[in-house]
Amino acid sequence: MSKQTINFIASSRHVSEVRERPKPAAELMPSWWKDMPVFSTENKFSLSPYSNVTAKKCFPLLDGITAGYIVTLWADVYIKNVDGYMSARWTTTEPVFDSWDLRQSSTYEVPEGFGLPVFKYLHGWIPKTPAGYSCYVTHPVGYPNLPIRTITGVIDTDKLDTYANAPFVIQKDFEGIIEKGTPMFQIIPFKRDEWTATFSERSIEDTNIAQEKLHTKILSSYGRNLRSKKSYK
Repeated sequence: MSKQTINFIASSRHVSEVRERPKPAAELMPSWWKDMPVFSTENKFSLSPYSNVTAKKCFPLLDGITAGYIVTLWADVYIKNVDGYMSARWTTTEPVFDSWDLRQSSTYEVPEGFGLPVFKYLHGWIPKTPAGYSCYVTHPVGYPNLPIRTITGVIDTDKLDTYANAPFVIQKDFEGIIEKGTPMFQIIPFKRDEWTATFSERSIEDTNIAQEKLHTKILSSYGRNLRSKKSYK
């Protein structure tokens, strides 16, 4: 497996010295994951009618949570709903959030329970990837219940030579402080390729054979037999 480098460039001295650096997502594992038991009952090998292994052993979920890097909030922000629109305040001199003009975002389909405006997080970090690599920028996978919801996008970070402020919306019923260090968005580098969808069919016997091979281990069969380990440092 080849190794690639993503370079996070601080766009100013303020960014370098005040704003937290992007961290590997594996360093910011959510508490619900860390606290989750491996087994749902005390009996570790209950196989009938269903296995009692929890999502703690779901490696596709783990790989999603730990993929790439997370950019966190660099200062506390106080949030309040003012006449139906979300208001944000902070005590730093440099702004933490900006927002899309309501004329730009009024037709954006805001997720249920969230309100306008669409904010932009002014993080100041410029991610640079090797030629042919882009970044998938999305809400932190392991933090579905934050009072914010980041809007997903793809950035060609091998070509863009400045930072892109991550847009997000805030829950309408949230009032209080979003604390410094809160995960704001996740950056997952990937290699650009051209893809074409094809469709085929195989026999139920072949499908059953594949299932049998997958489940030759009682615990972590996918993780032990098939999974390729990913690394982000």
